[in-house]
Amino acid sequence: MQELISSEKELYQELQGVLDRLVKVYRLLLDCVRREKELLIEVNINELEENNRAKEASLKKLRKLEAERIRIVRLIAQQKNLKHEPLRLLDLAESYAGSVESEELRQKHAVLDLLVKRVIENNRQNEELAQSALKNVTGALNTIRDNVQEKPVYERKGGMKNQGQSGHLVKREV
Repeated sequence: MQELISSEKELYQELQGVLDRLVKVYRLLLDCVRREKELLIEVNINELEENNRAKEASLKKLRKLEAERIRIVRLIAQQKNLKHEPLRLLDLAESYAGSVESEELRQKHAVLDLLVKRVIENNRQNEELAQSALKNVTGALNTIRDNVQEKPVYERKGGMKNQGQSGHLVKREV
């Protein structure tokens, strides 16, 4: 299915297509991560699971596109006799110094860099939110367990143990 691409210009065009798809998928991922925050706040488990499936699908697409980007950049590097490994977009942009291609690669790099930073920041906030929710749920479960757990009536020496009151009477009025 893959055709042999011989010219550097064709490789560059293919790279631009992959970069465009990367930007699109990173935007989808950013939307998923932002939506995840809303769903965590709403505690909407069903939609959260659906959102996580969409996020996983985006991550799979990103891995494939990234592998394709690396393959194409290696081919371009071979044709241009570049020895950097791994070759980054900015390194490749430098090899096109002063050209339209250089500026396009720098712009794509800036967009991708910004998207990745936003995804990471939103994901970090979501993790903090999830950890906080987990801490609250764990605390509530421990409180319920402590209140439901049977307490011994007798002490070791045969005396009665003071059990205290499990509930508090707020008002005596009827």
